[in-house]
Amino acid sequence: MNALTLGIDLLQPHVVAVALISARLVPVGLLCPLFGGSHAPMHVKLGVVLALAFFLHLSCGVGAPAAVSTFELAALMAQEVIFGMSLGLIAALPFDAARMGGRFIDLFRGSSAEAALPMAGTKEAATGDALYHLLLAVGAAGLLWPAMISALTRSYGLVPPGTFHHTEAVAMHVVGLVAGAFSTGLAIGAPIAGLTLTVDACLGLASRAAPNMNLNDTGAPLRILGGGAVLWLGIGVIAARLQDVALAHADELHSFAVLGSAN
Repeated sequence: MNALTLGIDLLQPHVVAVALISARLVPVGLLCPLFGGSHAPMHVKLGVVLALAFFLHLSCGVGAPAAVSTFELAALMAQEVIFGMSLGLIAALPFDAARMGGRFIDLFRGSSAEAALPMAGTKEAATGDALYHLLLAVGAAGLLWPAMISALTRSYGLVPPGTFHHTEAVAMHVVGLVAGAFSTGLAIGAPIAGLTLTVDACLGLASRAAPNMNLNDTGAPLRILGGGAVLWLGIGVIAARLQDVALAHADELHSFAVLGSAN
């Protein structure tokens, strides 16, 4: 019995540390597609979270406050979950911007209805889903994945478990990043929107100049084909732009941790 009690006492600091580290990482795994997101099974996301938690605790020396009661541990875990939700939201914003830009493109092209994917079991607009998975593939194969891991690791050095305090400055920083993601999504769809509006204007002028011509059924195909051509020609620029935004948000994770450590 004494040996069992001694073993429990020795393991308790490690269990508390891993629990607090995991409490910050779980929202990141649920929100950010690079760590699982909404597509990966729950056991895969929890496996990634636990692997990172053990790595941070055993290899990086991330610990936890000593001699905490059960109530204090629950309060600290809730605090870490709130911090993790902010980190996960920031990490997921570039992917939301990609999906938003694709939906904006399909909305102006008039192809949202035909772009639904019933065979795939989703009603996501095709362009929005394509840009989302394009950024996910580019991020997983490029510099984004290690940048995100590095930013999360440094957040534990700047804000040790149990030391984050949510303030108005922190909230306004997140709001500013959300607004930036909205503007990025609109900027991605703006060229297609301009093209479709130009097509509509030209068809309207042509209808005025030649009322006998039946151009009512011409606008939709021209918008779909013209928008698709511009999207195909500019997919490389869009991918590079999305990657730059995602890497900037990886730096914002570090800036957000610095802001949290200053409070």
